[in-house]
Amino acid sequence: MTAGSPDTDFVEYLERHLAERGWTVHDFCEHSGLKPSVVFRWRKGYRPDIGNARIMARALDVPLLEVLVKAGRLSADEAGAEVRIGPELDSVPTQVLLREVSARVERMERSAGAAAPAEAGV
Repeated sequence: MTAGSPDTDFVEYLERHLAERGWTVHDFCEHSGLKPSVVFRWRKGYRPDIGNARIMARALDVPLLEVLVKAGRLSADEAGAEVRIGPELDSVPTQVLLREVSARVERMERSAGAAAPAEAGV
């Protein structure tokens, strides 16, 4: 956790979720496994690190990215960025890889052909 000026947006976010569930801080701590002192520090301006944000998200059943944005660990733009994780190439069948390579070569050839200026008289 890092200290900072109290961010009422994050504190309000946490308090709203606790109120929606009818939980006290101690109830939240029972559900999450976090110590009450951690939550009280958040109220004073500290923000959860990724591990505690993950625990908080699970306990409240909310998206981790939402908690990270509210905690100021990510901007809304960063949270909205597309994250693509492809498969390990060793797990992809050879035929699938060959089809993908072939499709990419065709696309490259079409783009190169469209980008090349037409020659006069040819």
